[in-house]
Amino acid sequence: MYDIFFSYPHADKGEVMPICSALRAAGLAVWIDKTDVKDGASITRSIDEGLAQSKVLLAYYSPNYSRSRACQWELTAAFLASQHEGGGGPRGRIRIIKPKEVHVEIHPVELADARYRSVSVPASPDEIREIVESVKAHVAGITSVFGEIRALKPPAWYGRRGVGYSRFVGRIPYLWQIHSALHASEYSVITGAPAASSVDYVHGMGGVGKSLLAEEYARRFGAAFPGGVFWLSAFGNDDSKTGMGAAEREAERAGQIRQIASALGIQVDGRSPEEIEGSLLWELGKRGEPFLWVVDDLPSGMDEGTVQRWLAPHPLGKTLITTRSQEYDSLGSQVRLDVLLPDEAYELLTSRREPVGAEEEVSARRIVEDLGYHALAVDVAGAAIHASSVVLPFADFESELASSASDDDVLEFAGELAGVLPHGHEASIASTFLKSIDHLESEEGLDFLRLASRLAVAPIPATLISSVFCEVDGLDERSGGRRAARAIRGVKRLSLAERVEGDAGAWSVHTLISRTMRFRDPKPERSGELRDAAVEVLTTEFRENANDPRDHAALEPVAAHARELVGRVDDLKTADLASWVARYDHVRGAYELAETLYRRELETRRRILGDGHPGTLISMNNLAETLSDQGDLEGARKIQEEVLEMMRQIFGSEHLLTLTSMNNLAGTLYAQSDRGGARKIMEEVLEKRRRILGSEHPDTSGSAWNLFYTLHYLSDSARARTVLETDLLWLLDRDPASLGASQRKIREQVKKVRG
Repeated sequence: MYDIFFSYPHADKGEVMPICSALRAAGLAVWIDKTDVKDGASITRSIDEGLAQSKVLLAYYSPNYSRSRACQWELTAAFLASQHEGGGGPRGRIRIIKPKEVHVEIHPVELADARYRSVSVPASPDEIREIVESVKAHVAGITSVFGEIRALKPPAWYGRRGVGYSRFVGRIPYLWQIHSALHASEYSVITGAPAASSVDYVHGMGGVGKSLLAEEYARRFGAAFPGGVFWLSAFGNDDSKTGMGAAEREAERAGQIRQIASALGIQVDGRSPEEIEGSLLWELGKRGEPFLWVVDDLPSGMDEGTVQRWLAPHPLGKTLITTRSQEYDSLGSQVRLDVLLPDEAYELLTSRREPVGAEEEVSARRIVEDLGYHALAVDVAGAAIHASSVVLPFADFESELASSASDDDVLEFAGELAGVLPHGHEASIASTFLKSIDHLESEEGLDFLRLASRLAVAPIPATLISSVFCEVDGLDERSGGRRAARAIRGVKRLSLAERVEGDAGAWSVHTLISRTMRFRDPKPERSGELRDAAVEVLTTEFRENANDPRDHAALEPVAAHARELVGRVDDLKTADLASWVARYDHVRGAYELAETLYRRELETRRRILGDGHPGTLISMNNLAETLSDQGDLEGARKIQEEVLEMMRQIFGSEHLLTLTSMNNLAGTLYAQSDRGGARKIMEEVLEKRRRILGSEHPDTSGSAWNLFYTLHYLSDSARARTVLETDLLWLLDRDPASLGASQRKIREQVKKVRG
């Protein structure tokens, strides 16, 4: 146990250590980290090992403190824990030392008027003695440590998880503004003010760091949400690409809910999206703990009902939205995120490489001013400067910005970005993005950005990058992996991509960078080749995994990219992918979306292949099945009868495709209560499948079960018993693991029939 957790910025070590020594000399146990803590893992470790075992946090709140990510995490953790204690609350657990004659704004505001000690720099012996006496007297009345008030462990995280951005700078007022807004309804109990909504949305222009701010809030304030952090991506801003339609976006939402439910231990296989959401609501209520529900990149133009579906599904949840739109102010409070403050932008620019000398510092200040303090542009510029081999990289970069301001390409691209970036700074930002693309030293890096510009604005698994590289250039798996690794290193070095999740690694490319790549690409035909390769790779993945819900987890990381590629279906290969994505949606119960994709596919096949082509007929069958499952039985029957007639003409009455068409029509007739007509077709299909495929083929089993069920309904017990004994009982003698998904389901039904 420690009396004091000394929170201080490493830059102020010289001022802090004499105070620390005096505290220890007075008999106080002090926990202090003498290393320069920066990364998230080290910050968490200091909180776990030090703060949780300490009675009081003593903060040396200098200007450096407000800029120190580690210090702010420590202060936030102490504040959140002490809020759950009666008596003095945060003011009783947090003591502040503030350097004299230095202006620094203390956050949160609850601590701004708290008692603190002002000291000289460095502190005089008398000032140190007063601090020691005050702190010692205060600590004497406290018996418990922070960890006993509330656990300081980070919460469980569900959905997209970033790996932590070590160069996050500033934004302290915004973080506390978000926290206050989300918890305003709790404060109203004390103040008597009307209860506010537990929804807060952060809006701002592209590239200012909205998603990063939301992630930093979730990490830094995670202790306030013991029920977990849930992250959903709404794919709102795709700039000039196809853009996600309402049905596709709803399917992505349902898919992410499914992933979350599965991670919480909820059974999802064979259940509709509505059933899964109902179970999720119940599970969150049963857990009974506050949770944070983040909706990242909500698009504009959504109606109220659609927006409500994206919000936290239980009242225990606080919803934090990021968006470029300002139209959702009726949802709750809003935070307008602007560009960085000048000092914050300077800190970000110089975080990788510090200026050498006064002239370089002046150049760095001018660069961030030229870039309008735009977070993404400053970060990309900082990466380019870090990668530079010149002696004076800041001055050189400033000179490049000035000389390129009148370039035709820069002016044209700046014109495209008008309204998206800070007014008056479009040319400098456009130049920065364009030059970073030009500075990529490898063709692999350009290929990665080309690929990203064709895919969705979503995390791209490294395995997908590697597979596409193998496909496009005929490489083996090892060579493709190496090429992908080189590509990732190249774009990461220039801050053109960031790692966002997963042990295997997934990478995110900001939409503004993708837009720059599409504008600058010297080989647009190569972009088309990579797009076609991605279609091939994803078609294979969906073909192998779409039919069995147990395999859908393999598709969830790439589903958004597949949907982006089938946003327009102009060729047969894309039609193949659309068909398998539709099958994936059908199996998981997203029938409306499956119908949309099947119609898109069918239109393309009819245009290219004609009505009588087998591929067209299969597409019609798939569409009919989807209509049937949605309850449009008459529409399904009409298509199925048309397909069956053409199948018989083209393939004959015993072809497997013909038998599938017959089976589909029989199912629709049964659903329309034409049991006699259904029975007649079912008996013919079973006899032919048994003869052609064998009695243990999955299709034969399906036909047998359909017929058995129909006979049972028609009260033909004798015939039903014959079908059961001849074609179905053998399933009970098999290990379920040796059977496919359809036969496993039939086996369970047969088992129930047998009692």
